[in-house]
Amino acid sequence: MKKLLHRFRTGEDGTATIESVLWIPIFVWILVLIVNASMIIFEKNQAYRIVQNANRILSTGYMQTEAEVESYIAAQLQDIAPSASVTTTIANGVVTSDVSYQVSDVFMPHVVTELLNVWVTISAQHFMEY
Repeated sequence: MKKLLHRFRTGEDGTATIESVLWIPIFVWILVLIVNASMIIFEKNQAYRIVQNANRILSTGYMQTEAEVESYIAAQLQDIAPSASVTTTIANGVVTSDVSYQVSDVFMPHVVTELLNVWVTISAQHFMEY
């Protein structure tokens, strides 16, 4: 029994396992945050492209009214941000579309609840061509 206790006390086998068990959750949490930030930026860029395309479609005359553009943008954003608010105005020959949605629409697991109340706002302008 003394031999067993001495070997347990002086042996260094398994010490890395204890440290790994302590550090792995922190690294996983950081990895999840990085993935979430990447998803937020990726989805924002996709939404920005949708808004630019909608403004371009209106400015070339394929759509005639602001309501058509708003419904087009909302339909295209359905997968990204279903609760997005969309406004489009035409003033002085410039089409301006604004989109706002909460980060919680694209945030994967709700790890950091403080970030769920952050709003993403996108605005794009395009000159009327017709």
